[in-house]
Amino acid sequence: MTEAKVWRCCICGDSYLGYDRPTNCPFCGAHAQYILPSSNFPLRVNDVQITESERADLEYACDLEVTNLTLYKALGEMGDRNGLIPSAYRALGKIEHEHLSVFGKLLKVPVPTEPKQALTVQDNWTANIELSHQHEEIAAQFYREAAERATTPRVKIVFTAIAEVEEDHIAIDNYLKSVAEN
Repeated sequence: MTEAKVWRCCICGDSYLGYDRPTNCPFCGAHAQYILPSSNFPLRVNDVQITESERADLEYACDLEVTNLTLYKALGEMGDRNGLIPSAYRALGKIEHEHLSVFGKLLKVPVPTEPKQALTVQDNWTANIELSHQHEEIAAQFYREAAERATTPRVKIVFTAIAEVEEDHIAIDNYLKSVAEN
């Protein structure tokens, strides 16, 4: 019998117990290349000095994530025919919460809990999914740009990995839109 292993995500730092490396981190959504056997996990990954530019990007990232988290919480509370769409947005909200936590750890500050601007969701799934899609595109683009600006290796890898996850969320939005339209 194959032995279970402890895997650890280099982005969020959370551990995963399983026989095989997961395709994505079950907590922050990072792709498999960021998940290592726990014995290979670098210690003190968030104990880094960040530049003022990186600090500003991380603070803006917190604003993006708390806004998305708030949106997904509202969408997760809505109803649909079979509960699939709200369930998907509750799962996305958990991932956004984990991203927010990662940014807070790098900043060494408590993260915001309320968005700077109020969000309004519609009674129409197609419109809400389009709103989510817009938010994810903004986040993915910002994280790609922030990764290019970053000079601290830890900050660069976090922004790169989270940009990839936000691009996955865009694909999920596209799938959910097809579900809502059928």
